Amino acid sequence: MTDEAQPDAGIKRIRTVTLTASIGAATHCRLDAFLRQQAELWNAALEERIDCHRKTGKTITAFDQMKSLTEIRRDDDDFSQFHAATQRSVLLRLDKAFKRFFDQVRRGERPGFPRFKGRNRGIRSFDVPDPVIRDGSLWLKGIGRFRLPSVPDAKIVQARVVKSALRVSVQFVVELEQQPSVPVGEPIGIDMGIHNRAIMSSGETVPAVTIDRRPLKRAQRVVARAKKGSVSRRRKVKALAREWERTRIRERNALHEISASIVKRHRRIAVEDLQVSNMMRHPTLARPIAEQQWGRLVQQLTYKAESAGGEVVRVRPQHTSTDCHACGHRQPMPLDVREFACGGCDLVTDRDVNAARNVLRRGVALAGWEVGPSGRPGASESVLGSDVAGLPGQGAERCPAESQPWI
Repeated sequence: MTDEAQPDAGIKRIRTVTLTASIGAATHCRLDAFLRQQAELWNAALEERIDCHRKTGKTITAFDQMKSLTEIRRDDDDFSQFHAATQRSVLLRLDKAFKRFFDQVRRGERPGFPRFKGRNRGIRSFDVPDPVIRDGSLWLKGIGRFRLPSVPDAKIVQARVVKSALRVSVQFVVELEQQPSVPVGEPIGIDMGIHNRAIMSSGETVPAVTIDRRPLKRAQRVVARAKKGSVSRRRKVKALAREWERTRIRERNALHEISASIVKRHRRIAVEDLQVSNMMRHPTLARPIAEQQWGRLVQQLTYKAESAGGEVVRVRPQHTSTDCHACGHRQPMPLDVREFACGGCDLVTDRDVNAARNVLRRGVALAGWEVGPSGRPGASESVLGSDVAGLPGQGAERCPAESQPWI
């Protein structure tokens, strides 16, 4: 096994780099004015599409609405002061929303029709197709200067300006050229859970997260006591939004630390292909599942492993908890039973570790990975019909999940 990258042709990958921008008070005011105008443009374009369909049974294309926008810009200085490409982005976004709506109808799913943007549901971001970078800043016509802490050292394909409750960010879509490398570390399987956020086939665990909702509840009670429609309530709603934003940033950063630590040790990762949206329908497990953010963790693992020259494989999750990873024996496993005692080979292990090793086996069989010595005693035989060396857990081994976190 080697950590050295092999000299070869570079691989081009598309990545998004998010930077916090620093802007002045005047730029803030012009940015707010532009976002309000974008919301008005969205509402007008949506109303035009609805009226056209009601009267003629046909729809208006984004190209038709762009031509109308050009005529508006010719006669209205409030529109012409801003860059045309940034204004067209909201029309393209509306067009994509309608395409998603019709795709959902064709697939028989519950469709979500595009909605009008109110004061509290306005536009919070817009695309910049041809960003102008000068003196370490992004310059936008009619809005101003966005000072950046750094500029991506790569080919910039597109930019997006996002205004949240706490900050203004600039997201750059860049094209990176990466040299292929040999994956390091042994393959690993990961089982997602609620008692622990993630359980590795090596026995290590990522502890479950419980969001501290006390600050959020305090802020929500303050909003509930405020008089509706008052300026004071509007300020308190913004304070609540800032608290939610802080919580979101803390959880996102924690996931980045976890995923970076896993990819640093293992570049070949097998995970369950879970249908999280279906699992969220459970009346009592919906909130714990949402707090663990399995989907975002898998997303981060995927792009970080690809950037490091590795691979993430998704396997079917059926029977990973009920099959013995050592002999393949299948037995019922109620959710309240946390220890897997195999009735076929007398193996006793933690149920989540057993599931993670089944995930690893399926990933090895699906991707054709080679598995070497893992540093743990024993080698088990694959239930899929091929020998896989170096996977722990054969015989009457007691292997509880280790409590050491990965970060």
